[in-house]
Amino acid sequence: FWSSSAKPAGSKLVYSTGRSLASFNDLIAKKSDVMVEPDKLICAVGTKVFERSADGWIEDDGWSKALGVNWSNAVVADAAKRAVDECGHENAHFRPADEQNEHKVTVGVKDEYASVVERMLRDACAASGLDHKIIISGSCGWKFVDCVSAGAGKLESLEYVRKQLGFEHLQTIACGDSGNDILMLSGDTRCIIVGNAESELRQWANDRMANGQLALE
Repeated sequence: FWSSSAKPAGSKLVYSTGRSLASFNDLIAKKSDVMVEPDKLICAVGTKVFERSADGWIEDDGWSKALGVNWSNAVVADAAKRAVDECGHENAHFRPADEQNEHKVTVGVKDEYASVVERMLRDACAASGLDHKIIISGSCGWKFVDCVSAGAGKLESLEYVRKQLGFEHLQTIACGDSGNDILMLSGDTRCIIVGNAESELRQWANDRMANGQLALE
């Protein structure tokens, strides 16, 4: 439908996902009847940007190199390990290896321990002078805690790709369904919150509307 009828002339489709490239490829292979191949791909909560080519997905090295400034994966991974040990392995764990990369460390943690993991990651980054960002999302009793390079994130990567493609803010629409989309939807582009969005994202939107910070069009 998108390719045949809905795609505006001159537009570009970009997916921004928390998934790794391998996980995304598995998903789109399974959902090829309903998912369109995008022109660009942002993975791993904005720590990876890819360009589609005839030979597959090519990583944007410029984006990846920029994220390495004032960042140490080893320091963050060590802090995450200490946080998991502090919480107990029944309450926190490292997410699988394909969800980690050189600019992203991800821990799964029960709701009541998320603040412990966040505090220990922030303290370790502050002690080492690292520029970082912590993104917390998830529902059903468990949270994903992502610690990423400060330059990473769904909003930052969206802005990077938007400028590459030559679109203005009002020519760009960001769509989201998860708590880790909040920063991306907080930018200067238009946004859509999908009907089956997680409760934390719906609550964020309702709060913003009540405060006059988000308007319906």
